[in-house]
Amino acid sequence: MSSKYVRANKRNNIIGETVRDVYDWLLQENVGAVAIENIQLRQQHDTDKRFNRLTHHFKKKKLTETILRRGLRLGFCIKKVNPAYTSVIGRFKYMKKYGLSVHESAAFVIGRRGLGYREQLPKELIHIIKTKVKRHLIAVLRSMEESYKQSKSGKKQRQYIAMMLHKIENFKQEHEWSLWNILHKCCWLNQYQIQLKEG
Repeated sequence: MSSKYVRANKRNNIIGETVRDVYDWLLQENVGAVAIENIQLRQQHDTDKRFNRLTHHFKKKKLTETILRRGLRLGFCIKKVNPAYTSVIGRFKYMKKYGLSVHESAAFVIGRRGLGYREQLPKELIHIIKTKVKRHLIAVLRSMEESYKQSKSGKKQRQYIAMMLHKIENFKQEHEWSLWNILHKCCWLNQYQIQLKEG
């Protein structure tokens, strides 16, 4: 028996046991529905690259299938949701508030999305985007050398920044995901403090 087969078999056993334990707990808590991310819709912009590298060989499809199969067999209502920006929303909106990890806060957002909640930005985050982020984007534009502005990559960057500035100016007409995207592109958390990304 090859070591590769043993590893795959062990991994499948771990998945099965974990899913069984989770459903046992849900039954004890009288929970009848489960929300999971639709992995087919997972956006590249919403992934944690380091986490993805660490879990590259982990069978997400197998895990999802096991959750679906066991849940349906037990009579649970299973709802697949679009996972776009769940990591970003969780990080900036719920991680500090509830003392969660990045992945726990993303799972929290997935659960809320399964219940039909929208994730509007809190006023303090909107204020940061309209002030610090806006000033930062304008400063980036002004700091560009003239030769770079006229280059292909420079024109592309200017168009992208102009698009973000337009969305900031018209944020009330934009989908909330647009602002979460801007926050994701321009800010990061350091000890729960929001700071601007360089560049």
